[in-house]
Amino acid sequence: MNKNYWDEKYWEKHLREDDLENVEELWVRKYEHLIDVNEHRNVLDLGCGIGQYTRYFLNRGHHVTSSDISKRALEYLKNNIPTVRIVQQDMSEPLKFEDNEFDIVFANLSIHFFSKEETDNLIKEIRRILKPGGFFIGSVNSTSAYEYIKDHVVELEENFYDSNGRSVRLWDEKQFEYFFKDLDKIVLNEVIEK
Repeated sequence: MNKNYWDEKYWEKHLREDDLENVEELWVRKYEHLIDVNEHRNVLDLGCGIGQYTRYFLNRGHHVTSSDISKRALEYLKNNIPTVRIVQQDMSEPLKFEDNEFDIVFANLSIHFFSKEETDNLIKEIRRILKPGGFFIGSVNSTSAYEYIKDHVVELEENFYDSNGRSVRLWDEKQFEYFFKDLDKIVLNEVIEK
């Protein structure tokens, strides 16, 4: 994964002072019945960016570790939420966490940048760091998004594309069944935003 892209191009364009406060429409709220089973759960915000969801989990009383590939995003996060534990992590490499460390691994739009082999390894790593009975809660771009990118992509493998120099995987139910075959699925929703 290209660290320079995230530090220089992505966050140069997307870093705004009000981003940490913009949490009105957090989709994760639909899953509060799973998240708040008890207080002080260990949560990994995997691909945390500047920490919108980190703040959400902290405000609910959980212990949060925030991880991202971007040094710039993590510095911004640390300046705004100084008490949070941060770990710089390239998800195409083994995760820097202990076995069974987290009750929840949360990934908002962060696990869909990888080849089939890298995604398979990442999901195995997520499984490794989840406690027994823990939850993976995440969102990815679905194959419905192909309509928005079809004019500027090159297919690298099934449902995996190069889009202007950045790789992106578009997910469908078949891929979820393949990659998450060893986890019990509680809910799988496709939400199409207009």
